[in-house]
Amino acid sequence: MAESGAQFMQLQIFILGILWEGNNHPYEIKKLIQKNISDEEIVKVNDGTLYYRFETLLKKGYIEKIEVSRENNRPERTTYGITDHGRDALKRDIYKSFQNFSNLRSLYASLLFLKHVDIGKIIDLTEKAIERTKKRFQLQNDSQLPEWWGIYSEKVSENIDFITSHARSNTEYDLEWLEKLLIFLRTMATDNV
Repeated sequence: MAESGAQFMQLQIFILGILWEGNNHPYEIKKLIQKNISDEEIVKVNDGTLYYRFETLLKKGYIEKIEVSRENNRPERTTYGITDHGRDALKRDIYKSFQNFSNLRSLYASLLFLKHVDIGKIIDLTEKAIERTKKRFQLQNDSQLPEWWGIYSEKVSENIDFITSHARSNTEYDLEWLEKLLIFLRTMATDNV
């Protein structure tokens, strides 16, 4: 299965965020991801994906090689660090994940590294995400079947009801957790004053 844009963003945020904390090796970062984010829908990581992402970040100038070492007959081990350009990219990606909110899971990696961004801006973006989600929920509750369904609607009405109910439940769940997130962020902002 190909890596989705959301998974790409989550993995990039996680790598850059970990490297902001200190220089590290891709394999150690892989272990951290597997230990802390067990849901592969959020970040699916295998050696190929991880090393490809490191090469991409290196080419963009977001990270740099710090040290290449070799022990006995083992392969080379490269330790990486984040650059100033990478720090800027991490901030941009965190803001972008809040701007493009689709569901709460799409924010997991960003939530781990909030200390590197302006919490006031994150609060503003979260408030906007809540408003968009409220509008989506209202549209889901107000929606009717399109006319083109015609005679088909009788044949699949239970199916449509099931799908609609699921969509509404997911939106309501996201809205509930966004509001909890907003409280959490406001508390965080108050504590950091």
